[in-house]
Amino acid sequence: MRKMKTAAVLAASLLAGAAAAATTNGFANGGFEAPGGGGFIAAGWLTAATGSPASLSTDAHTGSFALLLSAPNGFDASIALQDSVGHGGLPPLTAANVGDTPWLTFWAKGDASTTGNAFVKLQYFTPGGNVVALDRQFQTLINPDSWTQVSFQAAAIPAGTTTLFLEIGTAVGPILNGRPNAVLVDDLSFTLTTAAVPEPASAALLLAGLAVIGAVACRRRA
Repeated sequence: MRKMKTAAVLAASLLAGAAAAATTNGFANGGFEAPGGGGFIAAGWLTAATGSPASLSTDAHTGSFALLLSAPNGFDASIALQDSVGHGGLPPLTAANVGDTPWLTFWAKGDASTTGNAFVKLQYFTPGGNVVALDRQFQTLINPDSWTQVSFQAAAIPAGTTTLFLEIGTAVGPILNGRPNAVLVDDLSFTLTTAAVPEPASAALLLAGLAVIGAVACRRRA
């Protein structure tokens, strides 16, 4: 009986350890502090080929820089984008990320003008094609004078996902009433939770513990 209890405690503790998980940011340089190069507006971030390219501003929520999305001339868009692996240099997602429903969180302020919008679009890249995980507008959640935290939950990560792709921007029609179209974004994070995988030694101990439990149970029935 004592052996059975000991084995059960061992197995439970190993299972608890295996259940522990790590949380990381799925996108690189979410604070836009690391400098860019070779066409990058900041490390990991590109601007889309529009008439109003995204840039950086010193009006930051934290640190020295924030992302500036501005389409001041009307009928235009300003978009920043990142492929987490190709642009951000982060490791590909694995099976340990499958099923996670991450939160995209960032701080923003500004004015998308009377006829404009501010938006985020997130896709999961899989061998079978791209899956839209999040497509939302946030112009009504922010104001011109103070920073507001914006959070959206993405769809569950499907099997086979290797890369995250994010577009964040503003688009506008004719600017009315003299209002600008300029949105600032800073401190962006995408909280990936990676399920922990037991090390081989831990897995062996777990199997041994379960084997002892099974043997003791069989002996007691006999």
